[in-house]
Amino acid sequence: MRMRVALALLVLAAVLLLPALTAPAQAQTGARKVFQISMASYTFTPALITVHRGDTVVLQMSNDDPERRNHSIAARLFTQLEVRATGQFRTGVGDERRFFAAEPGQRFELEFVATQAGTFPFVCGVFDHGARGQTGAINVLATAAGQP
Repeated sequence: MRMRVALALLVLAAVLLLPALTAPAQAQTGARKVFQISMASYTFTPALITVHRGDTVVLQMSNDDPERRNHSIAARLFTQLEVRATGQFRTGVGDERRFFAAEPGQRFELEFVATQAGTFPFVCGVFDHGARGQTGAINVLATAAGQP
């Protein structure tokens, strides 16, 4: 009798636990944050963006320079993580930074997951644009949105 009760409890436990054990794991992901950044006249607008660790970051870049200068966004951060890029751009690595460059009127999009907290500077990698102030930063907060 004890054996039947034990076996029945074991079967019941298996029936109750099996769905939990076979269910696909759901990844904990952050929010999708989209920023439209204009490159023009030695500036990025906006030049500072803030996200949370785990967020998917989308940078919609456009070269809107009225003087028809080339511009780029270059950052060491882009060498440290996987960046998906679409649109019209040139890319490469220089000065330990990966850059994405656009001619006047061109647009491109960069997408990545903010995997580590910190402040990550970026600069226009074209000639003296960074020295003229075309710089910015991505602040990645350690806590997820809505957490203390």
